[in-house]
Amino acid sequence: MTTPRRDFLKYSASALAGLLVLPASRRGFAQTVTPAASDRNAFPQGVASADPQPDAVLLWSRVEPLAGETDPEAVVQVSRSPEFGELVLEETLTASPDTDHTMRILVRDLEPDTTYYYRFIAADGATSRLGRTWTAPPMDARRPVSIAFFSCQSWPPNEHGAYQRLIRDERASGERGIDLILHLGDYVYGLPADPEESFGPPSLADGETADAPATAAPAGMGMAGMGMGSDGPTDPEDFDLYLAGHRRIYRGYLEDSDLQEARAMYPFVAVWDDHEFGNDVWQSYSGGRSNPKKRTAATQAWFEFVPQILSDSLSVPGVPNEARDYEQPAPLNNAPMRDFGDGFLSMEPNNLAAIHSQTCYRTVRWGAHVDLLVTDNRSYRGPSAHPGYSAQEVESEQSSVNVFSNFSLFDGNLLNTLAQGRDANGGNPPETVVINGETVPNPRRNDPSVSMLGIPQKQWFKDALAASQGTWKVWANAEPVMGFRFDAGRINPEAGTGFLWTDSWDGFPNEREELMRFIRENGIANVVSLSGDRHAHYAGLVAENYEAETPRYVIPDFTCTAVSAFERGPFLERAMGAFGLSHLGMYRRQNADGAEERVCNLNLTMRKGATAAQVMSETNDLEQALAAAVPSPNPHLAYADNDVHGYCVATFDADSCDVTFVSVARPVWDPEIYPEGPPMLRAVGYRVDAWEGGEEPKLVRTFTRGERVFGEP
Repeated sequence: MTTPRRDFLKYSASALAGLLVLPASRRGFAQTVTPAASDRNAFPQGVASADPQPDAVLLWSRVEPLAGETDPEAVVQVSRSPEFGELVLEETLTASPDTDHTMRILVRDLEPDTTYYYRFIAADGATSRLGRTWTAPPMDARRPVSIAFFSCQSWPPNEHGAYQRLIRDERASGERGIDLILHLGDYVYGLPADPEESFGPPSLADGETADAPATAAPAGMGMAGMGMGSDGPTDPEDFDLYLAGHRRIYRGYLEDSDLQEARAMYPFVAVWDDHEFGNDVWQSYSGGRSNPKKRTAATQAWFEFVPQILSDSLSVPGVPNEARDYEQPAPLNNAPMRDFGDGFLSMEPNNLAAIHSQTCYRTVRWGAHVDLLVTDNRSYRGPSAHPGYSAQEVESEQSSVNVFSNFSLFDGNLLNTLAQGRDANGGNPPETVVINGETVPNPRRNDPSVSMLGIPQKQWFKDALAASQGTWKVWANAEPVMGFRFDAGRINPEAGTGFLWTDSWDGFPNEREELMRFIRENGIANVVSLSGDRHAHYAGLVAENYEAETPRYVIPDFTCTAVSAFERGPFLERAMGAFGLSHLGMYRRQNADGAEERVCNLNLTMRKGATAAQVMSETNDLEQALAAAVPSPNPHLAYADNDVHGYCVATFDADSCDVTFVSVARPVWDPEIYPEGPPMLRAVGYRVDAWEGGEEPKLVRTFTRGERVFGEP
């Protein structure tokens, strides 16, 4: 490999030393480093770009060292053409083992709304795959903006067909169809992909150790990410083992061909959810205890492998950018949560150091029409309003909350009382509450009220909403904001009626109401939530208070299903089976050809209620089922598709927001059988027209292509 013409500086790409910023040349020049014929896969995790700005974009790759190398070099090249006949950037980088040889480069001085191609070349001439990216349009550009949004991608590989569906559709059209991929979290999982999947530690390749793992992918989702080695549990306090495990999981995921191709073809904007660290996490708490060491290791690995612009983010004018790149804190100890302040934030020093090692809430601005407000719904939240949480139980690490696997329903007024803690009833909280028909002491009577966003982030979010001049204020939200009530008690009273997903915004009704009231009272128009996490497609409206006699709806919420993690229908089929209600999730019937098929009755359960779903399972007659329906438990829920994988595309212009729900049957696909990509089951469109501040948005179904979703006429 020849020496770069521009200069002889070698730039450290260490994330811990800060983001590497390189200026592009306004005048093109010829390359001085050329690829060599090589069979070596020097960049096994591919390339990626992120968070475009009008004059900048972040580029990423990871280089695999040659034998004996510790700090391998690589050249990054950027060009306006895929042939690289003329370059705008060519620089030599040094990749550090401190960041697992990942490289993050912020390229500045680029032209707005312009496509660029990039690649990395190792010291022996081995070359990365081709990357394509682009810059954002000027801030005053009034052109449509299209955002594809995804969430929840589980191991193993060859199951990320949702990305391939998007890619193949673009190739078939011959036009670039989207501006950004928005990933709403659960990029990787440290837990089994399926609730019934075995949960063993990863196998280690010959010569591999936990301290220096190879790139072999984890078994399942990787006990390495749980602090496990090949012989089972190891020291749970070992930060280095946690970090090695999380890095290994990311390396394995990013060798998947579909995910890697999507990262190479489109710029991503990403935020995390819980599974990047554990399950149903809040602050440093997961699995019934506080674990700041694992929290910090998970944060570092996410920062290294999921590119994003943080410290250099562009904020809404007049609102300071709060995002900050990861900085490794001083060595931490795992200590129980204690000293809970406003929003239920634990002031325990190790917890604070872990959650403040990085700040990832930020704004991505895209022309005049879209200000994308990305919130972090995990780092600063308190425990949800689930009755199993209280400050005393958290401090003693005695909480046994499991909102992931159980089918436990809670009354909305109860959740609101518990969420408000000692502030409930105007500062006079009740001494007792009724939980599942039993009167018990109020477990939150002396606790602070809970916050999903945390007090500082919530203020930033309000300030950004109020100051934004974008036509659309688009909230990138890891979890759905809308409420989901189940009335299973109509069929089996022991199941009860109420809200199930307390780990989401249903467990923080006090803050949901506060934010919705802020939007309404300040006359802020055209706020749209794009959300994930639920492993299903949903379209609906967000109310200030779902317990009000006449709820006031403030914003629309569009939720995308999982890329590859389990589908919600079969999952709740198992959970509701504890009450003899599995048929409200899924049931078997004969189709028109006489063959047996399983159908997703959960769609009907959620939209029309358990009574309608019960009749449907008994008669297979949708007309009878709809006639039997009592008032819906979720009248705000316009669309539900609970047994698919896929993604959504939201397009914003001056007058409307159009969202297309794309559903594929299963994540695994065979390119030989389906050369045009994994088959699409259906595409369903919804539109919300721009509305004035204080008005209620209206959802309109615009089209259905392909199979009709089960439970719809």
